[in-house]
Amino acid sequence: MNKGLLVLMTIASIAVAVYGWALLLVDGVLETTGMAHHLTEQPLPLYLHFIFGPLALAVGGFQFFPALRKAVPALHRWIGRTYVLACLLSAIGGFFLALNTAAGSVAMTGFLVLAVAWIVTTSFAYADARAGHFENHRRWMIRSFSLTFAAVTLRLYLPLSLGPLQLDFATAYPVIAFVSWVPNLMVAEWLLRRKKGIALPDSVAA
Repeated sequence: MNKGLLVLMTIASIAVAVYGWALLLVDGVLETTGMAHHLTEQPLPLYLHFIFGPLALAVGGFQFFPALRKAVPALHRWIGRTYVLACLLSAIGGFFLALNTAAGSVAMTGFLVLAVAWIVTTSFAYADARAGHFENHRRWMIRSFSLTFAAVTLRLYLPLSLGPLQLDFATAYPVIAFVSWVPNLMVAEWLLRRKKGIALPDSVAA
């Protein structure tokens, strides 16, 4: 992956992670998202999703920098463990939030499938790292982070849909529930098939 794109991806991830934490920490921000009802109806899934999802987003990009992996492999492993735990907890929270979404059955389906795919790809990545299958681990981590990055693409597509495209929220959001992550995963698969992903030395575990 081009280093400039990798840096841009990491910066965008950190920026959206900060925004995600602001949803909980800054009064009035959550109300702008249409998700405030979750705070009273199911606060635990909300907190799981918006505490640990941004954490996964903030740390995940650093795992793809070869220099960091080679220089401090122990840090790479600990960041990896943090990422895996954060993904799983956030995905569980997101699953239950999706079940109670007010955006309709299409949006619910999109986010439910995303949550399950996030759990599966992250779990496979961790299992392969533990087993010493580092090439498979690398491939599953790329898939996992492509789904984590849905938090970024969602926040790009939503204002684009409501602004320049002039779509109403009820029309745009169910579509975004799929296009925020399906194209990401397709790009990840394309990169993997080109065999030009981000190389992970066999000597480094997650």
